[in-house]
Amino acid sequence: AGYSTRASSQGKPRVTTVEVTRGDLVQAISATGSLEAVTTVNVGSQVSGIVQTLYADFNDFVRKGQTLARLDASLFQTQVEQAEANLVRAEADVERLAVARDAARLALERSVRLAEKRLIADADLESARMAVASAEAQVRSSQASVAQSRASLNQVRVNLAHTVITSPIDGIVVSRAVDTGQTVAASMQAPTLFVLAADLAH
Repeated sequence: AGYSTRASSQGKPRVTTVEVTRGDLVQAISATGSLEAVTTVNVGSQVSGIVQTLYADFNDFVRKGQTLARLDASLFQTQVEQAEANLVRAEADVERLAVARDAARLALERSVRLAEKRLIADADLESARMAVASAEAQVRSSQASVAQSRASLNQVRVNLAHTVITSPIDGIVVSRAVDTGQTVAASMQAPTLFVLAADLAH
């Protein structure tokens, strides 16, 4: 069987020709939302205090280690000085008690010699031994106090260093949550002072 078609004179396609050119295709999509950097870092304070000076503001580019803010350090400086004085006193106590221990040891040696010759009572010899043991215990206790004073001094020095808030990364300040004169309270967790974005290109 064969098929035949008949062309319609009214259904002819209309053809338009243009010169070929090169260009960009643009497709725009409209959306509502908030943009955030891929990597952001919250910069907080590990100690409480009053913000004395701000060195960075919103939209500033900062380098790693750069000072962003400084808290009032007067209270922490006083604590350092007091801890240093406590350490000096504790070390002096060790020296004083060591001298007393050495004197007790000499007295015990004399008592031993006298006891060998039966020139003192056994009770006096035992008393001399107890004096040495007591003096040695006091020296050990004072040495522990020195160690404790030294640890306290190190802690307040660390706290003093924390009054200087520095940038942990190279980045841009995208948020500043404090003003000069504001009190920062670092009780349970470090309060956020700045938010830094590592790279706003992403």
